Amino acid sequence: MVTPPKRVLTQDRLRSAVQNLLLETDWTEITVQDVSVSAGVSIGTFYNYYDSKDEALADVRTCLSALIQKDLNSLLLTQSRVECRISLLLKYFVNILNAKPTWANYFYRAENFSERMDGGLMALLEPLVLEEMLSNKGRVHNAKITASFIENGFFPLLKQYHANGMALPDGEASQIVLLALSSMGLSGDQLEQASSLVCPVTPLAALPQSIFELEKAQAGHV
Repeated sequence: MVTPPKRVLTQDRLRSAVQNLLLETDWTEITVQDVSVSAGVSIGTFYNYYDSKDEALADVRTCLSALIQKDLNSLLLTQSRVECRISLLLKYFVNILNAKPTWANYFYRAENFSERMDGGLMALLEPLVLEEMLSNKGRVHNAKITASFIENGFFPLLKQYHANGMALPDGEASQIVLLALSSMGLSGDQLEQASSLVCPVTPLAALPQSIFELEKAQAGHV
């Protein structure tokens, strides 16, 4: 078996260190020295890879965003109706709150989705809202504003539940989806059916993730 280059392994340790620290404390309280100590490298080595701790976070966020996106793509392909896909998208993040504690710490210790996911929830939600607009089912005229409105109401609620160590009951999750879809001008039986969909437990492994091992697995290496 070919040994990975030292640079690859060092960066993987730095990425894992960032994830570990994010699970334990607020990012604002973390220093470059904290990341370096956790990774077992010198501060000088850290700066060989990143210009700042925020650049390190951005790198980790991009890697984990790709993992989330792949997971969601598989999930959303199970539904043909766009309102059902929106329902599963929102309930996916409820499932993280309820059943994936390390991922819940990763997401809901932040101040918004965009701190932990490239583009935030809007990057995933806006195309779906636009699709709903083009189908002439909804009555909204600006997909970006609508997606932002939903995200800005959804994230603080999940963050509050996480801070209080509480799960979000299925009935309340369905009510949130109902409100989100209603804000798009949707109504009727299809709205009720979409909001009551059950999202399966997500197959995400616990954090921290070895980005190197993840990328190797995705490339089909043994």
